[in-house]
Amino acid sequence: MKLTLLAIVVVTTNFDLLQAQSNTDLAELKTAPFSAVRLQQDTILVEVDSNWYQLVSMDTLKADFLLEQSMNLYGGKYLERLSVDLVELLQDLTIEPHLRESFTLIDRERKKVEIEIEFTKEKRNNAMDFYRENFEEEARAAYWKRGGQNRVSRTHENHIPIQFQYLTTRLDGYDSTGINQWLTPKEALHDLEHLEWQIVNNYSYANLTGFSYSKAIDALIADLRQGISRRDLALQFKMLMANFGDGHSGVSLKEATGNNGSEVPFEVVKHQDNFYAIVPSEHNFAQIDYPQIRAIGGVLIEQMYTVAEHFMAKTTPKFVERNTLKYLSKAEFILKLMGQPVADSVQVTFSNGSNTYEEQVKLDNYRLGDTKVRYYYRDSVLADNIGYLAFNERMDDESEFIDSLHMGMQKLRATDGLVIDIRGNGGGNRAPLVALLPYFIQEPKVTNVARYRSSSEIHPPNGYLKQRYSYFADYPGFTKAEQQAITDFQSTFVPYYTIPDEKFTDYHYMVVSPTTDHGTYYYNRPVIVLIDEGCFSASDIFAAGIRQGDRVKLLGNTTGGGSGFAETRHLPNSGISVRMSRIFSYQPSGATYDGHGVVPDISVDYTLEDKLGRTDSQLEQAMTLLREEGHNFVQENKPDSNDQRD
Repeated sequence: MKLTLLAIVVVTTNFDLLQAQSNTDLAELKTAPFSAVRLQQDTILVEVDSNWYQLVSMDTLKADFLLEQSMNLYGGKYLERLSVDLVELLQDLTIEPHLRESFTLIDRERKKVEIEIEFTKEKRNNAMDFYRENFEEEARAAYWKRGGQNRVSRTHENHIPIQFQYLTTRLDGYDSTGINQWLTPKEALHDLEHLEWQIVNNYSYANLTGFSYSKAIDALIADLRQGISRRDLALQFKMLMANFGDGHSGVSLKEATGNNGSEVPFEVVKHQDNFYAIVPSEHNFAQIDYPQIRAIGGVLIEQMYTVAEHFMAKTTPKFVERNTLKYLSKAEFILKLMGQPVADSVQVTFSNGSNTYEEQVKLDNYRLGDTKVRYYYRDSVLADNIGYLAFNERMDDESEFIDSLHMGMQKLRATDGLVIDIRGNGGGNRAPLVALLPYFIQEPKVTNVARYRSSSEIHPPNGYLKQRYSYFADYPGFTKAEQQAITDFQSTFVPYYTIPDEKFTDYHYMVVSPTTDHGTYYYNRPVIVLIDEGCFSASDIFAAGIRQGDRVKLLGNTTGGGSGFAETRHLPNSGISVRMSRIFSYQPSGATYDGHGVVPDISVDYTLEDKLGRTDSQLEQAMTLLREEGHNFVQENKPDSNDQRD
C-alpha cells in the first residue's frame, strides 16, 4: 500500500528536475527552506522570517505524508530529516526540489498562506542549532508518543539464574527514600518490555553472540521488588547490552552513574597474567621496587577486574581487556559496586612477585597522560628511507586533515616503503580510507558490505548508508568499472554469519576506485599498516579496506571490532538513552567486524616495555620487514618506477 502511495505521489507532483543553474545538488550545498522545525502533537510547525506557521504542504506533497515517510525511513532521526535534511528526504523519495519552491502554510490567525521559499545554507545551520537544542523537549516526546508503547508482552520467569545475578547490581539499593528519580515496578516493567521490543524489532546484532537476552531481562524484572532508581536501571542496562558483542551499542557510563568517582594516581596494565601499576607520563611503575599491584581497598585486583569487565562490550579479547583495565583506575566506582566503603583515600597493596608493600593513596581526579605520543597527524621519513604516516587520534573528515594526507603522500612518494600508523585510533569517518586507498590500487575495490535492519516496505532508492560511502548495487553513481567490481565481488563473497532476509535490506557496497584527484599516484612499494586493539569503528573499516591495496599488509594486534551505525532509543518512563546498531557489517573477507575484529597479517603483541612507552616493538618489526622488502624491490625495479597515473 505504501509503495503504491509513493508511486502516485511521484507521478502527480509538479516538481521538475533541476535545470541548468538549478542543477546544483541542494543536498551537497547543505540547504534547507526553514530556519527551525518543531512538532506540536502531529502537526509540523516551521519558522519563516522569524514567524511560525503550520506546514500544510510542499507543492502537492502533504505535510502528514512527509512526516509519515520520514518516520518510516529514518525512525528516531525523522525530525532531523524534516528540519535539517529535507532535501535528502525528498531525494530518497525520488523527488528533486528547485532552489525556490512553493509552500502552503497556516499563520497564527489560521489564515492559509501561499509562499515561495528559498533553500539556503544559513537556514539549514539555524535549523541544526534549533534541532540540537530542542530535540529532547519536543521531538523525542512526539516520537515516543507514537512508538513508546511498543513492548514485548509475554510471561516472565520469576527467578534470577546464577549467570545473570551480576545484572541486578545496584548502587542505590531497594529503598526509594531520598531518591528523586525512582521508577515504580510498573514503570520499570514497561521500560524493560519496551527495551526487549527494540532488541527484537530494530537491533541488528541481537543474535550475534547467542546471548539469552529474554532470560536476562526476566532476571531484572524478578528483582524489581518495590521499584528501582533511574541510575541503577541504566547501570543494569549497560551491563546487559555489553553481552551482544557490539561496541557501538549500550548505555553511557555517565548516564548510568552521573560520574565515575575518584581515581587512584596510576593506571593498571596487564601482562602475562600479572597486573602492574604504572604512571604513563613517567613511563615507569608507580612503585619501582614493587611494580605489580595485588589489591585496592583490600579487594584483590582480579576480583575488581571481573566486576569492571561486566561493562565492556564482548567484542575482541584484547579490546575488552584494554578497556576493562581503564575502569580499574576508577577505584571509588568499582569498590562501591562491590559494596565496599570508600573514603578519601584507599590502601593499595603492591608486590614484586615475592614480597608485598602497602601504601595509603589519595583518591582524586588525576590526569595521568599517555605512555606514548598520539598523533593527530604526522608524516616523516625514518631511517633507510622508510616513510611514516601516523594519525592515532581519530579518522577525521575535515578538509584540512584530508589535504594533509595527500600532501604527506606527496612528501613520501620517493620512499622505499611506508608505515601507516593508526594504532589507538578510535574511529570517526571513512574519508581517510577514501583518500588513501587509491594510492595503492589500480582497479576499484569493494572495501565494506553492510545490510540495514529495516522491515519497512519503503527504502531510499540508493540505500541508507550514503554517509558511509555505501550504496545498493544498482546505485546509478557507480561507474561501469565499479559495477563490474561489485559483480566480481558478489561471485566470491561468502558471509561468515547469515542473517534473515526479511529483517534486513539488500547489501550496501562501499567501493573505492583509483583516481588522479589531489595528485594521487600509484605507490607500488611495500606498505605496512600498524593496528591494535585500540582501533575501532571507522578504524576497523580503514584496516580491512586498506588491506585491499596491492602491496599492503597489517601488523600488530586484532582491532576492537565495530561497525554498528547506532541509533539512540529513549525508554518511555526513565528516559534512559540506549544506543542500538542498525546495520550488519562485513569485511571483504566475509568476516564481521563486531565480535571478530580485523586480524593482522603479521601478529606482533606489545611487550611490557612497550606498554610503559619505553619501546615500540611493532614499529621496529615493521621497519625490519620493510627494509628487507624495500631492498628486494630496489634491486628488481628502476629508481623511477614509482609512476604517476595517466
